[in-house]
Amino acid sequence: MAFPFLTRTAWAVAACALTLTSCDKLVNGVVNEVEFPEHEPRLAFTMFLAPGDTVVEATIYRSAGILDSAGSQALRWATLKVSQDGQTLFEGDSSHWMEDDANTFMSIGLDAPLTLGEGPVVVEVDASPEFEPLVLTEEVPELPVIGFDYVPLADSVDYGWGYMKYFDQVTLDLTNRPGIRDDYMVFLEAYFEGFEDDGEWYAEGDLAFPDPRAEYSWNCGCVLVTDNGQNNIDLTNLVLEMYAGDVEDPDEGGMQPKRIRVVRPSADLANYFRSVEAYYNAQGNPFAEPASIQGNIPDGFGIFGLSNEAIEPLN
Repeated sequence: MAFPFLTRTAWAVAACALTLTSCDKLVNGVVNEVEFPEHEPRLAFTMFLAPGDTVVEATIYRSAGILDSAGSQALRWATLKVSQDGQTLFEGDSSHWMEDDANTFMSIGLDAPLTLGEGPVVVEVDASPEFEPLVLTEEVPELPVIGFDYVPLADSVDYGWGYMKYFDQVTLDLTNRPGIRDDYMVFLEAYFEGFEDDGEWYAEGDLAFPDPRAEYSWNCGCVLVTDNGQNNIDLTNLVLEMYAGDVEDPDEGGMQPKRIRVVRPSADLANYFRSVEAYYNAQGNPFAEPASIQGNIPDGFGIFGLSNEAIEPLN
C-alpha cells in the first residue's frame, strides 16, 4: 500500500504526534523562571587624583540590585580624608555634595594646586554606621619622561570639490622601564576660548596609523599605550595626529594653543580604563566574552586611582 504524499509540514506534525510531550514544548515554548539573587548593598567609591588638581571630585554610593528601580543612592553623610606622610591634604563631607543633570557627586575645591610627593597616598572613607570604614593606599606613579617631534600641517586629505582637511603630526617617544609594566594615556589637546569663561582644553588627537602598542579609547578620550609588562617592547616612534584646519582657513585651529599631555596612571587605574573599554566593546556582540569592570575597592565597587602627568606645548 502506497503512502499518500505528505508535505514537510505534514511529516513534522506526524512526528510530533509520536512525541507529544516534546512537540508540546516545541509549540508552546519552554519557560524557565530564574529568580535574581537578593542584592547585598555594598560601598561604591570612585575618585581620581593627580598632582596639580585644583578641584577633586568623588562619588560615595550605596550599590543597588538590578531590580531596584531607585538605583544606587548617594551617601551624603559620608566623609573622606586624603593624606600623605601623616599630613592631611584635604577632606570632604556633606557640604561638598553637588548635582548636575545626570550625577550626584562630591566636589572639593582646593586652596592651592594639589602637591603629591613620592610614596603612598592614603584615602579614608567613613560611611558608618551602614558600612565599615574604608582605608585605601596607592603609590604615586613616576613622572613620565617623554620626547616628541611636532610637524604642523604634516598631512592633508582631499575630499574633492575643493574641500581639504589638514592634520598636524606628533611622533612620540616614551620610556619602557625594565621590570616594570608601563602604561600611558596620551592626549593631544587644543585650547578654545569660551564665551563666558577662560576657555578649555579639548582632546582631539588619535593614532595616525594602526599600532599594536596603542589604541584609542573613547572612554578617556586618549590613546592608551602599554608595553604589556615586557622589557623588549620599544615605545618610541608612536605616530599621532590632530586636526589642524581646512582649505577655507588652513590655520583654523592651528593658531589655537596646542599641547601634548602624557599621563602615567597607577596600575589599578590603567586596568580600570582597559576593562571599561573591553566592557563596552562587548556590549551588543553575541560572540564576545562578557567583560567585567575592574576596581580596587575591597568588598565593594569603584576605583581609587592616582596618576602623574607631563605636559609640553606644541606651538
